[in-house]
Amino acid sequence: MVILLIALVFGGLFLLGLLPRLKANKAREQASTASANATPVVSVQAAQAAPDTVRVELPANTVSNHETYLFARTNGFVQAWYVDIGTRVKRGQLLARIATPELDQQVVEARTSLALTRTSYDRLRSVDMPGAISKQELDEAQARYNGQQAAVQQLLALRNFREVRAPFSGIVTQRNVEVGALVSTSNAEGTQLFKVEQTDTLRAFVNVPQNYATAIKAGLVAELIVPEFTNRTFRGRVSREAGALSSDTRTLLTVVKIPNRQQLLRPGVFGQIRFELPRTSPSVIIPANSLVPGGTDTRVVMIKDKKVHYQPIVAGRDFGAQVEVLEGLKGGEMLVINPAETLQENETVEARKAPAAKKPDTPAGPKAPERLYDPDRPRISSPVGEGASK
Repeated sequence: MVILLIALVFGGLFLLGLLPRLKANKAREQASTASANATPVVSVQAAQAAPDTVRVELPANTVSNHETYLFARTNGFVQAWYVDIGTRVKRGQLLARIATPELDQQVVEARTSLALTRTSYDRLRSVDMPGAISKQELDEAQARYNGQQAAVQQLLALRNFREVRAPFSGIVTQRNVEVGALVSTSNAEGTQLFKVEQTDTLRAFVNVPQNYATAIKAGLVAELIVPEFTNRTFRGRVSREAGALSSDTRTLLTVVKIPNRQQLLRPGVFGQIRFELPRTSPSVIIPANSLVPGGTDTRVVMIKDKKVHYQPIVAGRDFGAQVEVLEGLKGGEMLVINPAETLQENETVEARKAPAAKKPDTPAGPKAPERLYDPDRPRISSPVGEGASK
């Protein structure tokens, strides 16, 4: 009886420990079966059709609307100058005066020779005796007289260049003359007297890549972005383009005219020209993390009627967080974000919209300007970025 009682006690204790374990194992098996049979949940985001325009920002150099160097057209020395750098001048305003003593002496000699040839010509012409002079002698005397008269006019024209005047209204940006300085009719570098520029309108020269060259037309609106004006752009229009691409860079040289009536911009300032160019072919923009990793071709996972479909695509430009799709999508398709390798074709899934990406927290402090010039930033912004379709 004692042995039987001990056996019953041990049997009861064994059952007391075994039954909860069996129950827990059964619950785990049921949960595992339910998890295996449950519909997979995926995060999806819609593919976006690209807007009709694309924003392009390209580096540009600016120059004055009109600019010219003024050289001496006669030999002499500077007698006086009347304007300095930064002086605004009117068309025809006197800038400097050149003394030409040698030229003045040449004019006196030429006039003396002119008077002599005229006297000789008049004498021959006044002879009335038939046969005294030949017709050829008279013609030669007249030719000498006309040639000397032309020589005098040429010297007088050169003497008119003693006064250096502004060819148009503008501002003097260079002065390379001093009183007493010797000047000559050379146009070699460094011999210029003044430089005059017209700054009420600037010209921005920009090289447009080949894939955007077809969209450049005269009259196209553009904006000049200057680092010194962080909250302002300067509106202009395309005035002309080269008409042919450079064989070295495969770019189209384009000129954009920027009104500068308030004189806020200086010629020579470096900036960027922003174009809003019409698209020549439609495209679709998708998140970069919707691409299926691995494989020999580029694919995305598309959800249609709650089923998985692997869709091949032809990718275009990479904008970092976004990728351009040239073929394979039309826009509006629901794409799986970060697709798992276990997803099978035609598998039924539960689609949930992916949450919007949160902006990273920044330490407290003054707000940075909305736009700062960064030479390392991409020249072409994302076509679905803020303000791209304005």
